[in-house]
Amino acid sequence: MSYDNYKQLSCRGDINVVRRACTGTPALVAFESLPERFKTKVLQLVPDPYKTARTNAVEECIEASAEIAGFFDTYKVGDKGLQPDKRREYYANAVIFEGIRKLIANRRAKRAALGHTSTRFWDEISECVQSLNTKIYPHALPANARSLERKYKRYIDEGCESLIHKAYKAQNRNAAKVVDNNQQSALAVLMSDPRNLDNEQVSYLYNMLAEQMHWKKIGSGTVAVWREKLDDVIYARRHGATAYRNNKAMQVKRQAPDYPLQFWTMDGWDAELLYQKTNDKNVTVYHNRPTIVVVLDACCKYPIGYAIGDRENPELIKEALRNAAKHTAELFGSMYRTAQLQSDNYAIKKMMPTYTGMAEHATPAAVKNAKAKIIEPWFNYFNKKYCQLQINWSGFGVTSRKELQPNSDYLNKMRHNFPDWDGVCAQLVRFIEAERAQLHDEYMARFEEMPETRRAALSYEQYLMLFGATTGQRNLLQGSGLKVTIGGVKHDYDCFDPNFRKYASKRWEVRYDPDDKSKVLAVSEDETLRFLCEEKYVQPMALADRKEGDAEQLRRVLDFNKRQEHRIANQLGDYMETAAGLLDDTKALDTLQKLMITDSNGQHKDRRNDARLAIKAQEVFEPADIEEDIYASY
Repeated sequence: MSYDNYKQLSCRGDINVVRRACTGTPALVAFESLPERFKTKVLQLVPDPYKTARTNAVEECIEASAEIAGFFDTYKVGDKGLQPDKRREYYANAVIFEGIRKLIANRRAKRAALGHTSTRFWDEISECVQSLNTKIYPHALPANARSLERKYKRYIDEGCESLIHKAYKAQNRNAAKVVDNNQQSALAVLMSDPRNLDNEQVSYLYNMLAEQMHWKKIGSGTVAVWREKLDDVIYARRHGATAYRNNKAMQVKRQAPDYPLQFWTMDGWDAELLYQKTNDKNVTVYHNRPTIVVVLDACCKYPIGYAIGDRENPELIKEALRNAAKHTAELFGSMYRTAQLQSDNYAIKKMMPTYTGMAEHATPAAVKNAKAKIIEPWFNYFNKKYCQLQINWSGFGVTSRKELQPNSDYLNKMRHNFPDWDGVCAQLVRFIEAERAQLHDEYMARFEEMPETRRAALSYEQYLMLFGATTGQRNLLQGSGLKVTIGGVKHDYDCFDPNFRKYASKRWEVRYDPDDKSKVLAVSEDETLRFLCEEKYVQPMALADRKEGDAEQLRRVLDFNKRQEHRIANQLGDYMETAAGLLDDTKALDTLQKLMITDSNGQHKDRRNDARLAIKAQEVFEPADIEEDIYASY
């Protein structure tokens, strides 16, 4: 074949050149890789080429070595290891040299045993090395026998380290322009500038300093290399600590709870739904968005509570938690607390008593750590699933790409069809209820599987203490109970706990549920006394107006009063019995009540008071038989 033909075949890989040509050494080509037209001509000259092929003495001595493979696998320059192709190449070079070492030792031992002097056979070794299958041994050893011998001797002296190219070990330090700590520090400060200078700007400013300090000047390419190398150091100053913690710092991987009521997370969101509103100047605007606070149960991501308002505030947060507590009663028959409640740090001092009352553990997320709250991506899911399908959808967040936002021309045309405040609230309520309905069966099934020991009930007293509204006034207890005015309507409340009437002198703050005023909580000023009161049952005056349940409610009051009278009479009798032995001069009291007769010290009141204590206790209550018809005494 012509030289040009040979060169084209070898460059395309159509023939396997097992040994490259050099001065005094011809090239060798594997017979099997030759095109058929050349094989035919070879067979004319060599009828059986396989029979005439010599055995590769070096290949017979090559053995795999885990030690050599481990050296190149773990070798590093700085933080970087060797590339895969380089590891294979260096490993092949090393095991071939080990095979040559073994071959030379065997040959010398054989000649010494026969009494022959040793001879050089590096030409034969070089030919064997070049005839090795490069797919099995992807080496890069020289074809020239003398060059191969020099490299082998260096390997024997220095080991595997000698096979690694010095340019790689030096990491191009010979051509480096940023070499000392001062240069590196100056470059790092410029690259980490919070104004986020590009590579051209950084190189321009660095070169101004380099000219004064007699340093080598650099280009934007050098800056790009160093920017990648120092990215972990300069990132926080360039983008801020929050971005660093979110994108560079190690993240904690968490698993959602298997049961409900174990972990609730909550946050406020400016819903991406527009509504129209007419202001005081009779101008209608269409850019308003409502705020919704959602309490999300991490189990199934079930929206257990929510509240809608015009802005986020502590009252709206309480309303969302109130809705969560009431919804647990709707689902499970009674109200429950959560084991852990995660919130942000908004109004944290004011809200912490509410959080700790609603959860065993209140764990606010770290400041500016959005990844800690699974509710953040849930809002995006909710926005795409429900809000984006509405004509009044306002788009994604301000950091979203422009092509993902709605057409502003379309919104302007449709703005007159935007709902008002009540309409947009109805939209959000409908979406939340739809999401609840979708997850209801799974959520209830998880609750049924939950052990009883992991359920924490929320009593109605705790509920009112945490979320009850107040009138802003304090009320005194009267014989007819507590008279409270709520929303301009008067209500009478009383408590069947006998201890409530012991504190008739206290002024009570009344806490109530705006949706259910049948029960209220009376709380003392220092919040140490709490009594659950119920609205008084209104009895008809006329017997003819009696209805079902009136008699039972009346009997309840009369029985309570009877028990109170017996308790007071028994307690007073115990006092009298104890004091009977101490007070015996009752007749002196009658005289002293009528006449002012002093003792030898001229005292009259002291003697009168001493005598008063000697009165024999009389029955305070005369027990009367209650008529069979309870309305007789009523």
